[in-house]
Amino acid sequence: MKIALISPFPDVYSFGIRSLSAAARATCHETRLLFVTQEFTQPYSQKIIDQVVDHCRGFDLAGISLMSNFWDNSCSLTQAIQKRLDIPVLWGGIHATVRPEECLKVADFAAVGEAEESFVQLLQNWGAPSPPPGIRARGIDAFQRAAPPECLDTLPPADFDLDHHFILQDEKIIPMTPQILRERTRGIYLTIPSRGCPFDCTYCCNVFLNKEFPENRKVRHKSMPILVEELESVLSKLPVFDRIKFDDDAFFSLPYEEIAEFSREYKKRIGLPLIVTGVTPSTVREDKLDALVNAGLVEVRMGIETASESMRKEYKRPQTERKVARAAELFSRYQDRLTPHYDMIIDNPWEPEESLVETLRFLARLPLPFEIILYSLTYYPGTDVYDRAVAEGLVKDDIEDVYRKYYHSFQPTYLNDLFEVLTHYTHWRERIPVRAFDFAVHPWVRKNPLCRYIPALLKNRLKLILKWRYRNHHKPAPEPAPEGELSPAG
Repeated sequence: MKIALISPFPDVYSFGIRSLSAAARATCHETRLLFVTQEFTQPYSQKIIDQVVDHCRGFDLAGISLMSNFWDNSCSLTQAIQKRLDIPVLWGGIHATVRPEECLKVADFAAVGEAEESFVQLLQNWGAPSPPPGIRARGIDAFQRAAPPECLDTLPPADFDLDHHFILQDEKIIPMTPQILRERTRGIYLTIPSRGCPFDCTYCCNVFLNKEFPENRKVRHKSMPILVEELESVLSKLPVFDRIKFDDDAFFSLPYEEIAEFSREYKKRIGLPLIVTGVTPSTVREDKLDALVNAGLVEVRMGIETASESMRKEYKRPQTERKVARAAELFSRYQDRLTPHYDMIIDNPWEPEESLVETLRFLARLPLPFEIILYSLTYYPGTDVYDRAVAEGLVKDDIEDVYRKYYHSFQPTYLNDLFEVLTHYTHWRERIPVRAFDFAVHPWVRKNPLCRYIPALLKNRLKLILKWRYRNHHKPAPEPAPEGELSPAG
């Protein structure tokens, strides 16, 4: 069969369609990958839709991997393909897993759960009266769930063969090239060494997956030799990568012996800077961290979310303030080699102001260097916070209130402004004046209308420091701030 697999995401990592393509090609099917890269806040133009349809012409099946935010653009592509080509469209990804019935109002098939094996069975038995386990079909009520793959070593590595890859660039879909791949990945090769999560954080899709797929609670890792072989293989074929990224919620949960084995082989055979995301404070240990830093670990991303004990209980976060502080202290021991990034949640309608103040004061005292990544709490389907938001009338229309909400767009509040100020200070590795910050969050100050000037004053203070530091002392600066952030030029 010939299958066109489409990613609507703004980046080209798109692990889902790459993994499905690899599984299909391993069983002698032909695939084409279309990276229709665009932010979900920007609808596809008719010109882009026409090109996607043209690229799907002559194929037997089209597939789209989506998250909830990409509903609108996925619908536009699907409806155009169905109308003009009369071929079925399969949806996969977390939204199809959580909301298959909703997806089948648009798509012809929905892949539920980890779909490499189900997808291949669908292709091998194409035309059968009912779909295989793990696949739902429009008009067929019967469905049998499929357990996720037990051994990740049996799955082929994600598809990075560029000869059948195409990408949207300047409103045109063109062949992917090594140079474009490097530009769009910033030289980062991303892979997912483990799957599954034992935690039930109330804002995360894993709370749904753990209910529907009990096997998801068991973390399944690739073996370390297979993981290093994957990295060696892709680097030999595509020497465009100069960093490796593990998008992995559980890498630090590996036993020390396996991390030590990986670190030795990685340093000897790969030797590139390593990034690990999804770190949990309770899994950070000195021996594991030391082995990984010596092997090349330069960046970690850890979810703190809040410093409030009551909110940690609300979120069902498996950590204490002491564990978070301990992890941050361990990271700071490698301050010349390692930069941690801390995920934080704001805009929670159930969080009292004093809880946010507690978090701000806690962050202001953590050891530098670190970066802060802010997220506006979003009520994704399948999560506990979604159920509560619906029950309390905070979500009346899923598409308007959830799917179209941008998780980096924040409410215009005084405390949110202080969070933003703190992100600027930490980005430039500058300690915010703790006493001034404590004054800024004092209850009396927060009630004073003049408090709205304090964030601007703190920003201006930072601008003056940066001008003094980089113009007069010529100290090395970190990477430039993303667009819209403060710069030494002010």
